[in-house]
Amino acid sequence: MKHASQMAAAICLAAAIALGGNGQTVDAAVQWGQVQWKQGMIGKVAILRDTPLYRLNGAAWQTAMTVKQGREYRVYSQKRAGGAVYYSLGGGLYAKQGDAIQYVPFTKDELLALVARSLKGQYILQAGNESVPFVIERQKGNRLFGWYLYGQNMSLPLEGRIDGATVTLSIFFNDNAEAIADSISYLKAYNVPKEEIEKIAEQLANSGDYAMQLQFSITNSPEQFAGQFRFLDLYLNDRYDVVKMTLGQPMDVTVKKND
Repeated sequence: MKHASQMAAAICLAAAIALGGNGQTVDAAVQWGQVQWKQGMIGKVAILRDTPLYRLNGAAWQTAMTVKQGREYRVYSQKRAGGAVYYSLGGGLYAKQGDAIQYVPFTKDELLALVARSLKGQYILQAGNESVPFVIERQKGNRLFGWYLYGQNMSLPLEGRIDGATVTLSIFFNDNAEAIADSISYLKAYNVPKEEIEKIAEQLANSGDYAMQLQFSITNSPEQFAGQFRFLDLYLNDRYDVVKMTLGQPMDVTVKKND
């Protein structure tokens, strides 16, 4: 039985999943109450009743505007002055600590919970200098559904789930024999004839089990994750029939959410 591995054939990610797109757009924001997560934020303030916001002019605090009860603002840092605490809201504006506002810190647990609820969006899978886009189009509880953009004009369905901090996605070729034939073109390195590769593609298209796997962790950031990508390794008999498929060795990749 012959073992044909894409990793063993030194086929890079781009050889099987060339950059492409289909024009789909999905809202990718990570929402925390009224505010969206932004790099550098440490928490938020909720306005409990109408209160002024301030600007620092030299050493003096000056009222800049009054904000209404019910609003929320991102907090990027804290400053202590004159025995009071001021929360930086960005744009030179500060909210003063007091009973008119409530400060809520942004913890790692809060980040993980937010990202887990907000996986829907557009992503870029990067391996070395190669990039491949994919979309998580729908999230139903811990189940995920979307599209993986293959080549210049093909989209492959993906399905998966989130368990704790780990996202696992399977990318299915289904009955797309053309895409399968392209993805197993590395078999030429094992001296498999072209016509046999086409027959293998037809066989895999009819099996419904031919899929690639992407797995990544959502800890520490809502927009960039470390992950691993696995092709399927094929085991062929002397007649070039596929007798076994297993997930191959993992390839380290980076997954970026494309807000």
